[in-house]
Amino acid sequence: MGIALMAATLTGCANTRGPGLGSALDAATTAYALDHGYEEANPLLSPIGDPYLSALAVIGVKQGIKYSLHEYAGLNEDCAHYGVETAAMGAGGWNLAILAGAATGPGLIVGALLGAGYWLWSDGDEACR
Repeated sequence: MGIALMAATLTGCANTRGPGLGSALDAATTAYALDHGYEEANPLLSPIGDPYLSALAVIGVKQGIKYSLHEYAGLNEDCAHYGVETAAMGAGGWNLAILAGAATGPGLIVGALLGAGYWLWSDGDEACR
């Protein structure tokens, strides 16, 4: 299941920027959490079961979204990249907060702050002009 999902989302992604810091953080914290008894909250990924295939699918889904935003929604490649990586950084921040014992609300705040910080640090505004 995980390999099929990844293959479907990566079709045509060869001309899209590779995974960035947000995707790496989200995938790594997802694998760690799943390997330590947590459950995947994303209904697209939860049936996979294996922590490391789930992490790989996280990256595949994000790459597929970048490709779709660039090819079909008309965003330039950098804007699609930084938009997806910003969201991924937010998801990774939420994962980190949950792993640290935070409740959902504070976890969402940590994720939003980390995502916003990444957007500012990476100069996402400039990429999307």
